[in-house]
Amino acid sequence: MKIFTIACFCIFSTIVCKAIEKDSREIKYAAVLAAAALVLFHSVAFVKDLLSVFEDLFTLSGIDNMYLTILFKSLGICYIVQLASDYCKDCGENALASQVTLAGKLAMLSVSLPLFKAFVEIVKALLI
Repeated sequence: MKIFTIACFCIFSTIVCKAIEKDSREIKYAAVLAAAALVLFHSVAFVKDLLSVFEDLFTLSGIDNMYLTILFKSLGICYIVQLASDYCKDCGENALASQVTLAGKLAMLSVSLPLFKAFVEIVKALLI
């Protein structure tokens, strides 16, 4: 039921932000950012549950936990970049939103380099 609480909080926050928007757009943007941060904080509980299940699956399958770390780092980058990009777009700063997205893509590439290295080693072993 935690997702229901989060959804209701988001709807309530949207209504409050729309009401505030008439008086002060700056306060509205601060309220939106605070609400988004609060939702992110409460969403961590879902990630903890997923992490324990994935750790068990990776242990049973014999796959290196490095790949699990890469997976969760990638998910974290995606979530943070999406949140920041959407916030910048809401504030009317599309150029900043594009820059956040570009930085996120580069961060994803950086995090996934060990996967690419492992792939190249597998291909090399198959060809020899």
